[in-house]
Amino acid sequence: MEEDRLVEIPRSDWEEWRDLYKRDWPRHEIGFNVVQNYIDWSKHDRKIKDLVLYSLNGSWRENGTFVIIVSIRKAQVLELVDWDYYYIVMCEHEALLFDTFKKLNVRVGIARPHIMYFLPKEEALKFNVIIPAGLRLGSLEPRHAKIITDLWPHRETGSEFVIERLVRWNPSMGLFDEQGNLLGWCLCMQTGLMASLGVIEQRKGYGKLVVMAFAKKLAEMGRNLYATIMVENEPSKALFAGLGFKPTKDINWIRNRERKFVEWSIEPYLALVGVS
Repeated sequence: MEEDRLVEIPRSDWEEWRDLYKRDWPRHEIGFNVVQNYIDWSKHDRKIKDLVLYSLNGSWRENGTFVIIVSIRKAQVLELVDWDYYYIVMCEHEALLFDTFKKLNVRVGIARPHIMYFLPKEEALKFNVIIPAGLRLGSLEPRHAKIITDLWPHRETGSEFVIERLVRWNPSMGLFDEQGNLLGWCLCMQTGLMASLGVIEQRKGYGKLVVMAFAKKLAEMGRNLYATIMVENEPSKALFAGLGFKPTKDINWIRNRERKFVEWSIEPYLALVGVS
């Protein structure tokens, strides 16, 4: 029997590959969002270093399996990933990943259980966003990446670069005072998730205002709304629930401990969501 291998998916096929995730919409919307994200990113920079996407044995047309979004039925894909380097994994069924780690002697660096929240775009379009006097809403700028990174509790080496690229190439929302000082923010990850919500000062309603404005902005772009929140983060869970977001599934964000160091030019990212 032929040995399993990873085969590069040509960029000319990415749109066809993306459309596999329209099946049973919006069941696989996260997968669709990830592929669309990298299609968009490749338009910004056709030669993004390290951006190569693979499928198992070239079989992506049959099952949608690929190395950024891995079908949970395809454990052999995980075994072909070079775990000498670190990856951040969004995982619905971590048992498969942990079994692979055990088999390949890969150590877990971080495992953060989250809950995924969902809001249909039709509901977000109803938000009445009222901006207090002296404040304004708008997209973030690359210069804000350092501020966001410095206040992000999950930052690590390379985080500022990743956040700056998200700001440059993905939708974002910032809240500013009259002098242009940043008061609150929210980013859009490669998966389309609302993420990295933060504020300069607590208990002023800035977080709620930013979430409402950003959710409405994404809804106007035709997107449903998703966010993952750490299970122990009660204030954020209450905020999103209060705006109508519903918990849909448990998600674990997992980072392996690398055995070799490399300065990645894009965030090394995997998402175990699949099309089945």
